[in-house]
Amino acid sequence: MKSKIPAVLILVVLSVAIALAQTSPSSTSTPVIFGHGTTNFIPKFVGPNSIGNSIITESNGGIQVSSASNAITGSTNGPDGAFGVSGFANGNSGFVTGVQGVTNSPQGQGGFFVNNSETGFASGVLAITNGPGIAVNGLTNNPGGRGVQGSSPNVGVAGFAQDCSNFPPCVSSPGIAGQFVTGSGGLILQGLLRSPSGDSFKQQFTVDADGNGFFAGNLNVTGTVSKGGGSFKIDHPLDPSNKTLSHSFVESPDMMNIYNGVAKIDAKGQAVVSLPNWFESLNGDFRYLLTAIGAPQPELYIAEEIHGNRFTIAGGKPGAKVSWQVTGIRHDAYANAHRIRVEEDKPATEHGSYMHPEAVRPQEPKGVTNGRQR
Repeated sequence: MKSKIPAVLILVVLSVAIALAQTSPSSTSTPVIFGHGTTNFIPKFVGPNSIGNSIITESNGGIQVSSASNAITGSTNGPDGAFGVSGFANGNSGFVTGVQGVTNSPQGQGGFFVNNSETGFASGVLAITNGPGIAVNGLTNNPGGRGVQGSSPNVGVAGFAQDCSNFPPCVSSPGIAGQFVTGSGGLILQGLLRSPSGDSFKQQFTVDADGNGFFAGNLNVTGTVSKGGGSFKIDHPLDPSNKTLSHSFVESPDMMNIYNGVAKIDAKGQAVVSLPNWFESLNGDFRYLLTAIGAPQPELYIAEEIHGNRFTIAGGKPGAKVSWQVTGIRHDAYANAHRIRVEEDKPATEHGSYMHPEAVRPQEPKGVTNGRQR
């Protein structure tokens, strides 16, 4: 007598066979996908036939990527004009941003060191170019727009010219940390001070397309200033609202200092002039000039030259006044290390060119070569 197979066992065997057929590589039917996820997370394959959460979430039409490493990487091998990452914002009020980068880490970029004394950089946006191209390029077609804007309680925009192929640390290179270009009549660089209320700006410095500079405050130069000429320019003391008054600098081929004063001759026909206690530390190679005041004093002379930061005048009339002037040549440590070279040959690349062509050759057309005009 034949044994009967239970109907339940037959159903189980059939179910297993169907499942194996659906997941078999040789099956031509659509495979069954298994998995689970979290609301608002965009799924991804975590196995050949299973899904799970990705690092991308979607809420109210917005996409957010969260990662412990690179959140978004854009790469393109496309033709001219292709974008690795592109962001567009079509809003017309308030702050609307096409691409925004935010970091809450005190050492963003994984602690990317400039040198051993730095603690690292936290970067909202990091742009790197390995070729001669531009890492960050800001472009606006609106006359009131800004190509690049940085806002920070510390440094809004910072530029570093470095060879970072082996960072950390990062090795400095002779590149250009910041470059600004404008058309004729524009400002290459402008510095503005925002008012406490935030509704107005005060211009602090500018550099225009012709190379003219404006600086509203004090200027401190630790090196040497070379110039074509110099003067002071102030509101005219007699008509300050309508005129200005200018004086040219006093100049010399030496690093010369000028000192003067008025001395009163004592009963012995002498006057001792005391100078600051730093005088001989700063100056040397002295020259003297004496002028009688009120009446002739033909016998005036320097009885004792400068020693101990003083000198003596003699041959004067008791009670009379004498105007004196002393010049000295600087011989402090900086001056000795940086003497002004009075005459120099121009570099070979500048032969035939002029620093001030409008003065030297006003009849010739102007051209620019190596930053100077021919």
